[in-house]
Amino acid sequence: MPEPASTALPPCRATLDVTPAGDRMNVTVRGELDLGSRRLLPELHDALALSGSGVDLRLDAVGFCDCSGLGVLLDLRTRALDQGRTVTVRSCGAAVGRLLDLTDTRKLFEDTLHRPGRPADPLPGAAASLTSTAAARSSWPAAS
Repeated sequence: MPEPASTALPPCRATLDVTPAGDRMNVTVRGELDLGSRRLLPELHDALALSGSGVDLRLDAVGFCDCSGLGVLLDLRTRALDQGRTVTVRSCGAAVGRLLDLTDTRKLFEDTLHRPGRPADPLPGAAASLTSTAAARSSWPAAS
């Protein structure tokens, strides 16, 4: 029996490329992360299960990411933490970077556990994104 229209997911407009990298899995995502990207969760969960310590995400080729896409990333992170693993964002484009900054979730995907003694790899564009966000906020009218 088909799903009711209200619960049916739209098509997924993203693809994954999963490759092992030592005790971690590299996952490169291309396309758009939106409500339809929930369809990627089984494959992302499989990549996590096959890893020894977690998943490293490369999100440079994601051209669009909304809160539903962020929800997919947070779901993966929650599952990873439940299993004693981590999910890190190794690289991302402007769309993902802006959403991580605006929602203050970038720090949740930093590499703090994978390589003890080494600082997290900075995400490209982090400083520029924070600077542009701060500049945009300073031009907002003051709340009355």
